[in-house]
Amino acid sequence: MFIGWLKFADVAELVKIADTVGWLADGYHIKLMMMHSPNLCYGAYEDGKLVGAIMSIGFTETAQMKYFMVRPEYQKKGIGKRLFQTLLGVLENDFRKIYLHANPDLVPFFEAHGFESNMEVGRFINVGKVPPFNFTNAHAKELDGGNFESAIHAIDHETFGENRLAFLLDEMERTSSLKFTLPNAFQHSSVVNARHVYLGPWQVREGHEDEAEKMMKGVLYFRGLKKVFADVPLGVKPVVDLYEKYHFKQQQKFVHMSKGGNSIKFENIYAFSL
Repeated sequence: MFIGWLKFADVAELVKIADTVGWLADGYHIKLMMMHSPNLCYGAYEDGKLVGAIMSIGFTETAQMKYFMVRPEYQKKGIGKRLFQTLLGVLENDFRKIYLHANPDLVPFFEAHGFESNMEVGRFINVGKVPPFNFTNAHAKELDGGNFESAIHAIDHETFGENRLAFLLDEMERTSSLKFTLPNAFQHSSVVNARHVYLGPWQVREGHEDEAEKMMKGVLYFRGLKKVFADVPLGVKPVVDLYEKYHFKQQQKFVHMSKGGNSIKFENIYAFSL
């Protein structure tokens, strides 16, 4: 078994492995992580075959772990533990805080490595059944604030406490990206496959639920023929209430966990990044 850095040639196989273990993986997002943090993306190889992976994106103060997965037939052989401990050792040297979204059954594993649970995260999906609402061309023009980059920089910094702008801007430059801005909010959505749109990142300053609802109407209006889904902080009532008002249903649950403390303002998050 060989642990080494992932390569761009591995992307298609990573997406396949993710599908077999029930993770949502997007090739564009995986490539982006490799571009921004190539030294934080590890794969496990058996006779040249990719059998597992773990990736992270590093920012100025924190790092986020993602895509921790092992092919089903190679699980329970210690491969996941080797991958995780390899990456964790690197991150602990370079970043003050580390966070991830864990499957509930892996929470004890992460706790054993010093992680603490901060927030339950629900994956909500809308299958096209929405309540009637009014949306006009005037509403659409209002959502095009024309200051997308400055809005992201200000609001995301308030939410996460650091500069994550370079990665976020690249994340939102897909050919399928739809971007909205208002004075206290920004929203991004993109097509991830033939049937689904991922809603996120989406952030709204606390207390501006009116702007959040305008954006909800906008994304449902423009993405109406596809299933829209998002990962939502379950402990923030105004956020959950908005999704339920527009007939989103929770399908999965994850746990936001961190090591080194939590500095994220969950009240601003209406949808996490993919």
